[in-house]
Amino acid sequence: MRINPHRTNPFNATAHRRGGQTRSRSMRGFTIIELMITLVVAAILLAIAIPSFTYLTVSNKLTTSANSLVSNLAIARMAAIKRNADVGVCGDNTCSVNFPAGSATVIHAGISGIQPGVIDIKSVKHIAFGAQGLGYEVTSTGPLTKAAAPYNGLIADIYTGQISSNNHRCVYLNSGSVVSTCTESNANCALGGPSGTCQ
Repeated sequence: MRINPHRTNPFNATAHRRGGQTRSRSMRGFTIIELMITLVVAAILLAIAIPSFTYLTVSNKLTTSANSLVSNLAIARMAAIKRNADVGVCGDNTCSVNFPAGSATVIHAGISGIQPGVIDIKSVKHIAFGAQGLGYEVTSTGPLTKAAAPYNGLIADIYTGQISSNNHRCVYLNSGSVVSTCTESNANCALGGPSGTCQ
C-alpha cells in the first residue's frame, strides 16, 4: 500500500498544535497589571522594613557603645588591682589631658560608635580605680585627687535622637565596683541610679 506523503496524520497534527500552544504559553511574559501589582507590594514591604531596619541598626550602635565603656571600666579595675596603683578611665577626648603624667595610668575609653548627631554621650564622669579595685570620681587633676567615698551613680548617658524609644543607654557604677547598664526611653538617665523606667 502506498502512503501519500502529503497526507497529514490527525494524531501528529494534534500533537504539533498542542506542542505549539505549549511553546507559545511558555514564552508568554508579564502583563503591565502584574508588574504594577508587584511594584506596589514591593513598595509596601520596603515602607514597613526600612524603619525597622533603622531602629535595629541604631539600637545596636547604642548597645555597642555602652558595652565598649563597660569593657574599659572592667579593664581599668583589673589593671589597678594588678599594678597596685590608680588607673583612670576617660569617657571623652579631654580625659587624656586631665590626668597628669605620673599620677595615674590612663585608659582612654575609646567608646566605639560615638558619632556626633547620631550616637552622642553626656554626663560623663572621670573615674579612677584604686589598688583595692574600687572606683572613685576624680574631683581634681594635677595632681590627681579622688573623692573620699567610692563612686555610686551615673558614669555616662549614651543616647541618640535617631529613634524615639529605648534611645538611651545608661552606664552606672554602684558602690565603686559593680558596673550596670539599663535602657531608658525619651528621658535623660537618672544621675543617682536607675529610675523605675530604666530596664
